[in-house]
Amino acid sequence: MAIQRRSLLGGAIALAGFMFAGAPAFGSEVNLGRITQIKNGTAKLFSVASSRVLVFRRSAKKFSGFIASCPRDDTKLTAANVSGGRITCPGDSSVFNAATGARISGPATSGLEKVNLKITNGFLIANLGAIAAPAPSASQLVESSKVPVGGGLKVSSSAGVLMIVQPTRGNFSAFSAICTHAGCEVSSATAAAIICTCHDSEFSTSNGARLAGPASMPLKKYSVVERSGMLFLG
Repeated sequence: MAIQRRSLLGGAIALAGFMFAGAPAFGSEVNLGRITQIKNGTAKLFSVASSRVLVFRRSAKKFSGFIASCPRDDTKLTAANVSGGRITCPGDSSVFNAATGARISGPATSGLEKVNLKITNGFLIANLGAIAAPAPSASQLVESSKVPVGGGLKVSSSAGVLMIVQPTRGNFSAFSAICTHAGCEVSSATAAAIICTCHDSEFSTSNGARLAGPASMPLKKYSVVERSGMLFLG
């Protein structure tokens, strides 16, 4: 069954290469077509099998390729998002260098995921085999979309049970979910406070400081980063 699935995937990639370029693809390399279809300083989007690749032509013989997805919220990118040598995410307005994929500004914490390209006989070849999902990490927490804006979500992690909060859209923090008063797990969170209903202690969502109740110590705060729609311990 596994061999059959690999064969089907290979066939899909090869077919996609043929559809785009009129030439077959070999293994993980896909022929995107002649380089003349992309003018200098412009971009073109290619959909190949399950991947969307955004290609920017930097000069006569230099191209840059990226997975066409914003790293922070997975918003899809198109050629219309490329202008003046920059790529702008339509969702959070993060800006990236169209030649390197490096972050220039905005709330994104990482650059665009690169796709290796080469030119062979005037054709642009993308190496999709170089695209790999991130390895599982002990620091991985939860998909950012699952944390409510103005609220929180409890998750298990390598650091213990945490309360992940998102007081305002795109602003994430993590705190120990163990109340410093009597060791109960906190129960919920609002935009301003993390609440423990055992004895009605409350803590700030900005720094974990005690706001109300019998607790005298703050909750321990952990740094959180977002990459490709997933939250990780920083």
